[in-house]
Amino acid sequence: MNHSSAARITPTAFRAWASDISAAAVARQDGTPGWVSLVGDEVWWDEPRPHEAGRRCVVRAKPDGTVEDALPPGFDARNSLHEYGGRAWRPTGDGLVFTHWRDRRLYVHHPDGHDAPRPLTSARGNVIYGDLYLPPSRDEVWAVRETRRDGVRDVERAVVAVSLSTGAERAIAATHHFMTCPRLSPDGLHLSWIGWNHPNMPWDGTELCVAPLEDDGTAGVHSVRAGGPRESVAQAEWRDTRSLWAVTDPDGWWNLHIVPAHEGPARAVAAVEEEFGGALWKPGASWFAPLPDGRAVAVHGTGAGRRVSLVDPDAGPGLPTLTGLDLPYTDFVQSIDADASRLASAGANTALPYSVFTAALPRAGAADGQDARVVSSPSIPSVDPAWLPRPTARTFLRDARRPTNGDPASNHSPVHAHTYPPTHPLHTTPNGQRPPWVIFVHGGPTGDHPMVRDLEIAYFTSRGIGVATVDYGGSVGYGRAYRERLNGAWGVVDVQDCVTVAQALVGEGLADPGRLAIRGGSAGGWTALAALTHTDTFAGAVSFYGITDPLTWAATTHDFESHYLDGLIGPLPQSAELYEQRSPVLAAGNASGPALLLHGLEDAIVDPAQSSAMARALRAAGIPYEHAEFPGERHGWRRAETIRAALDAEIRFYERIFTSPRPGTGTSGPVGSPTPAKRS
Repeated sequence: MNHSSAARITPTAFRAWASDISAAAVARQDGTPGWVSLVGDEVWWDEPRPHEAGRRCVVRAKPDGTVEDALPPGFDARNSLHEYGGRAWRPTGDGLVFTHWRDRRLYVHHPDGHDAPRPLTSARGNVIYGDLYLPPSRDEVWAVRETRRDGVRDVERAVVAVSLSTGAERAIAATHHFMTCPRLSPDGLHLSWIGWNHPNMPWDGTELCVAPLEDDGTAGVHSVRAGGPRESVAQAEWRDTRSLWAVTDPDGWWNLHIVPAHEGPARAVAAVEEEFGGALWKPGASWFAPLPDGRAVAVHGTGAGRRVSLVDPDAGPGLPTLTGLDLPYTDFVQSIDADASRLASAGANTALPYSVFTAALPRAGAADGQDARVVSSPSIPSVDPAWLPRPTARTFLRDARRPTNGDPASNHSPVHAHTYPPTHPLHTTPNGQRPPWVIFVHGGPTGDHPMVRDLEIAYFTSRGIGVATVDYGGSVGYGRAYRERLNGAWGVVDVQDCVTVAQALVGEGLADPGRLAIRGGSAGGWTALAALTHTDTFAGAVSFYGITDPLTWAATTHDFESHYLDGLIGPLPQSAELYEQRSPVLAAGNASGPALLLHGLEDAIVDPAQSSAMARALRAAGIPYEHAEFPGERHGWRRAETIRAALDAEIRFYERIFTSPRPGTGTSGPVGSPTPAKRS
């Protein structure tokens, strides 16, 4: 690639503004509440503890507002089902059942008692439980059990039941390679679950299955009630003994449907071009909750914002099927629970961090309720709003002269993004200058960037750097057609969409064309490095635990994603040439700037060797780079010290690349030293 000399002008020195938002403050806000549950008159959830070695602790809020831990120190309610983890605990009425990260066993615990958590299952290093569910009126927990035989790809899965009293275990069903969402019908006579097989990912196509529950507690012969190879059922819950609620997308959007349990077609309850579900990365995720009166409460919207509505499939003439609740949030975690009178979840907006809340539910046909009450907010330092950016949801049009995957419609597709301008109470960009901007690329790639208060983004905007989060083609929140723009075009559509946003910011006079960078984690790291090595747009790239060589990743990654690239690039071996053409490692010599490569040494999803290979390729090409590895970290930072070290390294990296000329005058090898880390 011949990089234009016109872009090689050395910028004036860039020095980040002093900011009140420290890396330590960002580390304290890391993560969001999860698995929010109503337990009588209490509310339970789990939360990250970066300062406790990254464990997740289950907590509960009592009626008097007191919030206390429901798990003792040292216990970590997590699991590695599908490597990303599934629902790890459920309240039992007088306590909880949970999976403990360290030994992978199921435990029961009574927080009001004096005994330590009691193990239900034996310690078997190759067996993982997740996606926990408590069937009503049965003294057992249902779970998806994952048994790993020989390596990360020889895996067997089944829905199992484990006695809460004795720990006795039985298999209920094993119909698909992947299974999730086991549920018992209200009369206890039938059960449902969602299943799919390779090469599909769950957002490609799944099946909603219903079967009789036999006398021995196992599933009988099942029937498929919704879904298919090109229809994705993301969640299903029983509405009554004859029907289920299900989020599925036969018309291209994840909408709520009522599905007859035994015969007859599914019926869309509210057919709108919005999503009532999402990508099923974590089994157990919930976007709606059924109500006892036959209605449901659901989160829905697009990547530009989401809301919560009551859904009434039996609304009379002139009455709305959807009734929005007046809540002060624009995004929600993938966990919602409800009873007859209230709902519980965790929400955020551009000024408020994710906080656990409850809200009263109006009666059918009434307009009362909706009084939201915050149950708990994250323990993060107070930040003056003057330091926080005010983001804007934007839609950019692609340059039709830049081909993507051969689909002419894709060349004219809009690109969704959120822009966060540099924001500081005392500083502004000097007249006649444009600030640097960094493109944030989400992982997945089947994911998105919610537009909410995010101290990690504010860490950079308060230092004089603009941020644009790009929901490139392939992202969720915009329907199946937008998701499938990435099919066969990973490393092309995602890269060009990020370039489109960056160049539009330059064209609008908002960004300095010589001070553009791109960063991302996992699949976002791939896109960042692909953009660095296949375009001339960026002065540098930051990759967190990113994929750099798709051929070796496809051959070595874990079972859940082992066929992911069949759809994103093409099946092997016939598509090997495409893998090579798009590989950042093989194109390292074309890099338009330096790279910062950060990776956890315990990563089971993207092997640390991916970053090491990129570092070697950059060194061989004479391109400046930094490469740091963090012991004890997996796929994503969990520890406060790692979060601080990574942010410190990243801002120093930007100060250098936004001041120095582009590659060609620099020296090869590691530049700087993020600590604590291992440098290559």
